[in-house]
Amino acid sequence: MTEKATLILLAGGKSKRMGQPKHLLLTSEGTLIEQLDLCMRHLFSETLVVGRDLASMQLRTVSDLYLAQSPLVGIYSGLLASQTDVNFVLACDMPFVKSALVSYLISYAGDVDVVVPIVNGYYEPLCAVYCKRAIPVIKELLDRNVLKVTEIYSQLLVREVPEQTLRAFDPELSSFINLNTPRELALLNRI
Repeated sequence: MTEKATLILLAGGKSKRMGQPKHLLLTSEGTLIEQLDLCMRHLFSETLVVGRDLASMQLRTVSDLYLAQSPLVGIYSGLLASQTDVNFVLACDMPFVKSALVSYLISYAGDVDVVVPIVNGYYEPLCAVYCKRAIPVIKELLDRNVLKVTEIYSQLLVREVPEQTLRAFDPELSSFINLNTPRELALLNRI
């Protein structure tokens, strides 16, 4: 990869079904955050962890800049703090993401504002590339209390990556599995 990029890990959310903050869940490689950073750091110039009330960790943390709880707030906060134009946003509860897929998505970011995968006919906005050019649009929507991530897409230049293309890098599409319950966490620890 020639262009520098930042990994923005979203550590927000209430984790009601999990019963504890997901970013602090322990795996064989440390916390979920540490595992993702370990697996992905070779692709990025920096890693940011964005959320509220983040426990001290070795990685740079960024606090949400709006009180509203929404991944869009985390994306906005991370983009403002990032030192690169190209940023890969990933929810911290998606530990099966494939680095080859991430690298491919980043490679398509040059002339667009967002590169977003489509799986089963739906956007995957929390496993996508966002460029800093998106900041003004995101801020304008947040100021109007529009919190759905995909609402920004109609105002930005978006490159959609279809499922068949994604399967070339991740045949099972496991990159898009997220952990929501202790039972799902047990699956991670068996792999």
